[in-house]
Amino acid sequence: MSKVSFTSRRAPVHHYVLAVIFGAILTVLVGLLVGASNPGEFWPAAGIGALCAAYPAMSLGARVFVSRHTVTRDHHGEQSVELQWMRQAGAGAFLDVLVATIVAAVVLAVGRFQIEALPVLLGLVALSALDAGLRYLAIRHRALK
Repeated sequence: MSKVSFTSRRAPVHHYVLAVIFGAILTVLVGLLVGASNPGEFWPAAGIGALCAAYPAMSLGARVFVSRHTVTRDHHGEQSVELQWMRQAGAGAFLDVLVATIVAAVVLAVGRFQIEALPVLLGLVALSALDAGLRYLAIRHRALK
């Protein structure tokens, strides 16, 4: 499924330093923005915002400054069997969610039920993710037998 492969090469040391500095600056900025959005409890909000932003910010720094030295792109990644399995699972899950949505809409229209949209939409998102995951595992299991 991966279109990239990692190599044993290392980036120059100053690229790692730049990645950490970039991640730290981005983390502090996000923490300050979150804290400013909640002036009553600035420091707890800023701390939580910074904690939530630290990993993505450091990852972005590594992606920008380090990965071009340590990762090579697989030019045949689109032809991988895992990607084909994921596409099959996604197509099947789409049809399942479409049928479930149509059945639910007919039941709601005929029964004249009134429900809020948010739980239904969240349920559809959960159903589609679960369906795609289970389909992927089934396709993978059949292929590896």
